[in-house]
Amino acid sequence: MGAGLTHGPVTGGVTDSSANVFVRTSQEASIALRYGTDPNLSGYLVSDTLQTSLADDFTKTIPLTGLSSETTYYLNPVVDGVPSLSPPYPSFKTFAPSGTSRTFNFVVMSDFTTAGNLTASVPTFASASAVNPAFAFIGGDFDHRDPKTLASRQKCRDLYDPKTRFMGDFVNLILRKYPIAHQWDDHDSGRNNLDRTYVDWSLNQQVYQEYVPSYSLPAVTPAGIWQKFAYAQVDCFVLDCRSQRDPETDPDDSDKSMLDGNNLGATGQLQWLEDGLLASTATWKVIFTSVVTNPTTKFPDGWAGYQTEWSALRDYINTNNIQGVVFISGDLHLGAIDNGITAGFPKCASRNQTAWRLPNRRPGKLE
Repeated sequence: MGAGLTHGPVTGGVTDSSANVFVRTSQEASIALRYGTDPNLSGYLVSDTLQTSLADDFTKTIPLTGLSSETTYYLNPVVDGVPSLSPPYPSFKTFAPSGTSRTFNFVVMSDFTTAGNLTASVPTFASASAVNPAFAFIGGDFDHRDPKTLASRQKCRDLYDPKTRFMGDFVNLILRKYPIAHQWDDHDSGRNNLDRTYVDWSLNQQVYQEYVPSYSLPAVTPAGIWQKFAYAQVDCFVLDCRSQRDPETDPDDSDKSMLDGNNLGATGQLQWLEDGLLASTATWKVIFTSVVTNPTTKFPDGWAGYQTEWSALRDYINTNNIQGVVFISGDLHLGAIDNGITAGFPKCASRNQTAWRLPNRRPGKLE
């Protein structure tokens, strides 16, 4: 039997003119994408042809460039020269150019129940799709199975497969309709409350890069997954709150870090975040943190256990008069909004699915 498509397409790393598209085949094969703006792909372009291999678990991320902004594109993977799908084709919409002004929705989903433990379907994904988001942000704990070594591949296969029991809506209504961005947390990258001392970070990084179509990742050793993207008047900063953090049991002083425990300094995540916030001219700066910033909860695993660094970051933002900063977190397993009185900045804690609307005006009101 010849090779076929097993997973995908899943689109991420989207800008106003480009995208990265994940696909996976059943065995080694050539893979390309037909893509175009006609829903039936009666006319289409064809991407470069790439080769899947056992070393990458038969996955490949295919880049698309030269796209038009705010335009819906339809996708049909071609495996060994044979088109894989028929209408209706999976699709995604490119972003509004950075610096423009739009009112738009995006959804945040985090803290998924382990797929094998599901006992019923849920309205979460249909509700998320119904707000027609510009993108879907998948926060930490994409699953709670605590995968070890390369076992994280199976987690991704399960969550990307419409045949996985009760997960068909996630694939069909989210992954095949909207761009994604994804950050890891402890349960989907290794074990509970893990930190930079975890021995298998290189394997976690390998699986992330195999299965997640992302934005540009930092070129540092040891590696991480922090990244940045923009939509219209919003700059989004995606933090890696696990692979760089010091152990939660360390004394909470100037040597303890959530973002740069590996002491990467000028090339590290903390400096990247500060520099990015300072340079941003966007109306809104949204910071996705996989653990909660509110110091009244999740001690010491959340930012409550890293208050020295949190206070320094807060002072940096305030001293430099950086406006429009909002934090969005997961890990708390409930939905909540803090207006900034407790944590220092407005924030939302997401459980399962939260829809956000960022208006095209100056900071002062979130909807």
